[in-house]
Amino acid sequence: MYVSAVVKDAAIADFEAARKEWETAFAQVPDEALAYLKPGDDYALGGLQVHVNWVLVHYRRVLDGLIDREFTQLPPLDPPGENDEFNRQAKAGLTREGRREALADMASVHRALLDDATDLPEDNWSRKTPVVYGAGQDPYPTSPEDVIGWLADHYREHVQQCPELVADWRQTL
Repeated sequence: MYVSAVVKDAAIADFEAARKEWETAFAQVPDEALAYLKPGDDYALGGLQVHVNWVLVHYRRVLDGLIDREFTQLPPLDPPGENDEFNRQAKAGLTREGRREALADMASVHRALLDDATDLPEDNWSRKTPVVYGAGQDPYPTSPEDVIGWLADHYREHVQQCPELVADWRQTL
């Protein structure tokens, strides 16, 4: 199990590093740009944080479900229409106060995911369980390791996107 503990600890550390990278990138967004929506995009610049938060909430449900249901198949866990509401908010962007609230929400959900992952026994870290992500979809084998890795990758996807959108916004001034 020593190798599993090392792998788990490295993944958790990478998840933390990815969050810090995202926070650093998002901190560079001027308040005036938070509502900027590039033509053709689904999310305003500030809406990236709303989207990041929804993905964290979604995968927290998955991780909690894996743990709470002792790794038995999971049905769809998101309330109907929730993703649509987050997407509407993400398209609208954020205000300065909304940014503070969204960052606080992210910190809270990230911490809960981190605590759950840290407390998980190494024997269950890579344990795959069928998860149905949406009504009518086939189950997808998912482990806590997958969830934490996907979330780290998701943070980084937007770390790269954020400065590009700030540059696009600046061109509109």
